[in-house]
Amino acid sequence: MTQMQDELNVVIRIFFTQEGNKAALIIGNHAWNDFHSLLDRLFEGEGRDAARASRSLYEHLVNYCEVMSSADSAERYLAHRAVTADLLGSLTRGVPLLKGAEHKRERTRLARIKRDGAAHLRTVIARYGSNFKRGWGARNLRDMATAHGYGSGYDVYRLLSQVTHGSAGGVLGTYADITGLSVHRTGPSFDLAVLSYLEGISFFRDFVREVEKRSSVNCSEVVAALNRVIACWPVYRNSLQSLDRTLWPKKPPPGPVALLAMYPSGGMRWFYWDPVMKMVKLAIPPESAEWLEEQAREVFRSEKVHAGLLEEGKPYTVSMHSVPVAPKPGSEWVKASAIFSGEPVRVPAWVKGKG
Repeated sequence: MTQMQDELNVVIRIFFTQEGNKAALIIGNHAWNDFHSLLDRLFEGEGRDAARASRSLYEHLVNYCEVMSSADSAERYLAHRAVTADLLGSLTRGVPLLKGAEHKRERTRLARIKRDGAAHLRTVIARYGSNFKRGWGARNLRDMATAHGYGSGYDVYRLLSQVTHGSAGGVLGTYADITGLSVHRTGPSFDLAVLSYLEGISFFRDFVREVEKRSSVNCSEVVAALNRVIACWPVYRNSLQSLDRTLWPKKPPPGPVALLAMYPSGGMRWFYWDPVMKMVKLAIPPESAEWLEEQAREVFRSEKVHAGLLEEGKPYTVSMHSVPVAPKPGSEWVKASAIFSGEPVRVPAWVKGKG
């Protein structure tokens, strides 16, 4: 990997020094940086971010071919910066958060960007039409990809795009149906990392091949190194899949639970209990708290528990799984073992609220 990165740095330096197509240089800037981001995310197993980088590498591959094939396309690509300037000049959301001179400077700076770019924007819209604001290309990505021999990668691009678009299928690797219940996981998506490794590096290898062909930069060592990395994909896949199997639970983890505690003094307090974290927080008493507390006292009486029998300092606790509670603002997390030992007595599910 280190050798590949060293060779890649040489190629990048030569590319930015020798290539005269400014549109290609900007696309190269995107591609080199997104490839480095892809490697970083793959090392961490961060599949969602890796998918976004892989998706972008496909676009950079197709866009590079397009601007290197047509002077008009290269001109259109650069002209789209007028749209960028207009969008930047409209980003005023943060201005009210600034104070005094800083507020005035930022407001003036954004207004200048908007004003200075207005004439250029009118010119490019007059030349290319109102749809130019939506995208720089004279044809869509799929048509460009097909024209340059990369149409077969478009469906993979669509799959990777589901993460960016927030599509239902975009939760690959962080969602599972276990025993008929939905389980959601935060953190790495190893499924997407495995997919992004093969596809993203393949897209980038094809990009480097195109650079060698169209920009006359010797990329043979980089291409060979990328092929070796691609050949290691089964090892990466098996390692992440093995780790993933250890992370997914056999059954859905329990959600937060309302906990009611009776102390030796006879006082009662509500807690927000997270069984997975094994932590509790003071909670805002729910609606019908008095009625619910009376139901809990019935449980205490049935268990023949009263304040005098309680362990010194520790309360007697009951869990109410059908009663929603919210943590009290500003309250601190406390280890559940500091409040109770073992499992709290469970109040029947029908105890949901008064009536």
